[in-house]
Amino acid sequence: MTTTPEQARADANKLLAALYANVTDWTEALFDQALLAIAGTGRPFSANDLWQVLPESGRAACGLYFARLTHLRSPQVLIRIGYEPSINPKAHGKPVNVYALTAPGRDYIKQRQAERGQQRRTAA
Repeated sequence: MTTTPEQARADANKLLAALYANVTDWTEALFDQALLAIAGTGRPFSANDLWQVLPESGRAACGLYFARLTHLRSPQVLIRIGYEPSINPKAHGKPVNVYALTAPGRDYIKQRQAERGQQRRTAA
């Protein structure tokens, strides 16, 4: 049986949704904090920058984190502005995207942080 492009897209979206579900709130909060610290001033950045500051246990979700942010359309959080070689030894220098954080993207991430803080206060 041949799969149509629409079926393949639906299957891929189901798989991505399952993978995204494995990115914990803690990991997302850690990535948000690192991203704002690195790119909050408008400096371009890549996954390499996050790899240098994140604990090894959180690095596996880096690609999923970026994929989620780059697929958001409203607000547009990241703009790809180029490429650079990966510092991940397993990637063997494969190119990774270099991004700029948009002003609406910065606000979006700050809002997510505030909402997480409110959830923690409510749960306490």
